[in-house]
Amino acid sequence: MIPAAAYLVWRYYAALQQFYPASRWKRLILPFLFCSFFTFPISALVYSFFSGGIDLLEFPKALNYWFWFGLIFVYALATWVILADVIKLVSHHFSRRIRLIDSIYIQVLLLLFVATFCFTGWKTYTDTSKIHIQRTRLQIDDLPANLDGFRIVHISDIHGDEYTGRKKIGRYIQKVNQLKPDLIVFTGDLISYGTDYIRMSAQQLGEAKATYGVTAVVGDHDYWAGVENVKQALNQQGIPLIQDSNYSLKIDSTNEVLITGVTEVYSKKAAPGIVDSLTQQTGNSAFKIFASHQISDRLIEDAQKHNYDVMLAGHTHGGQIRIPFLGMTFSASDLETKYISGIYREGNIIINVNNGLGFTLAPIRYNAPPNISLIRLVAKGDS
Repeated sequence: MIPAAAYLVWRYYAALQQFYPASRWKRLILPFLFCSFFTFPISALVYSFFSGGIDLLEFPKALNYWFWFGLIFVYALATWVILADVIKLVSHHFSRRIRLIDSIYIQVLLLLFVATFCFTGWKTYTDTSKIHIQRTRLQIDDLPANLDGFRIVHISDIHGDEYTGRKKIGRYIQKVNQLKPDLIVFTGDLISYGTDYIRMSAQQLGEAKATYGVTAVVGDHDYWAGVENVKQALNQQGIPLIQDSNYSLKIDSTNEVLITGVTEVYSKKAAPGIVDSLTQQTGNSAFKIFASHQISDRLIEDAQKHNYDVMLAGHTHGGQIRIPFLGMTFSASDLETKYISGIYREGNIIINVNNGLGFTLAPIRYNAPPNISLIRLVAKGDS
């Protein structure tokens, strides 16, 4: 971010020097604005240096929001300014009207600043607050008649905390219920940290209604907060926490849906022997789901080998902040996995990665809105 911001400071200071030649202070307004984006990390580093530790929650939320907004804005604006610089350079080469070109360039820079600032602010707000419904129609060979039209809602990463409170989670669950699911699978991270928000988040998840109930697996933040704490809160809401085990749902006397839930998080990887044993004990289930918080090639191979129909995972938040730069987008999740968001097909298995609702570190989203995944089963050949 620092090189991109430094580039913009240089370009805008030089442009304003021509626009306001007699006023030094006016020329410093935009450079000062770019520098203000760094108030949060700089003040945090200074505080940490003198106190020997840091709690980011002690800092004003406004500084946190301003920094993360600035991160997106700086890269988005840098893209357009670089493009304007290239056009200006080419125009200088092919035209002698240098002063006119420079005058238009300065006006374009100011227009780009205003337009990018407004668009980034609007998109950040909508991508953070608006919940999307991702609908998938999954065709299955030899699907029993009573599973034709079966509706699975996949949600993940609620991350109850001071940013994602009771009201926001409640609105999310309300949208889940509007989909009238037959089954809800939650793939972990009920809370963000500590134990303060476990009970509230579990109560809100307990408001989710499905014909065959709600099931959950362990997420990274659940593990760090204490799996037993999370398990107890979920059990009080009638939600089983599936930990390296199989969970069967009887649809009728002859058909069942099987959920294999494994704990795959940073601090605890699912043991290959346990996974292999679980995936071999699937019986004659009519439909098989493999659920974990994180996803890995090893788990995909096991699920493929034993003919699971679908894998469900979360963890990535869809990238949470997918930063735009030079026509591309990138996020921290890109460094970890290629399964970032939505539906993927690997051989005979469908993988769905849900964006979730909440946050990690940054209290905003960009190009990765919160979502709810609705998967509807249909018999192959059913139009």
